[in-house]
Amino acid sequence: MKTVVVGNSGSGKTWLATKLAMASSVPVVHLDELFWQPGGFDQKRQPTETASLIKSARRGVGWVVEGVFGELAAEFLVDADVLVWLDLDWAICQARLLARGSESKAHMARTQSEAGLAKLLNWAANYRCREDTRSFSGHLALFNAFDRDKVHIRRESEVDALLEASRRDGLVEAIRTLGAGR
Repeated sequence: MKTVVVGNSGSGKTWLATKLAMASSVPVVHLDELFWQPGGFDQKRQPTETASLIKSARRGVGWVVEGVFGELAAEFLVDADVLVWLDLDWAICQARLLARGSESKAHMARTQSEAGLAKLLNWAANYRCREDTRSFSGHLALFNAFDRDKVHIRRESEVDALLEASRRDGLVEAIRTLGAGR
């Protein structure tokens, strides 16, 4: 199974992707790890290096890809069976980002400075205002163009329902049951 999970920062992409990957015994591919140099969130990789990492990851028999980078997610959607869009309320995303910053100063074993967290909060707060591939409109475009099984999740209870149904029936059937294309 090849799954892509997109959404705003703090929407729970990493958490959900980890749960789905564990249930399917496939690796998680974090788009942050493909986009940023190791160790932090302040130095981008060269585009050729990112492209090489994507090509290598796509070769896997199965995977769960997660991230905000719509332009990178699009590369995986070519092969994906399933698309999950986490579109939770900003207040939830904000609370999670603040908790992440205050708990460990690290996310995915990468350091996050106070200034970096403030910049991320400001950027993520504008998810619905931006007009790029990493925004609401960018993720909406990916969702609308994807012609296989997909789900647009707007509430935390829907995440719980997806996980419960996927444990019981498998991810594809769970998405179909919960309302494919919604």
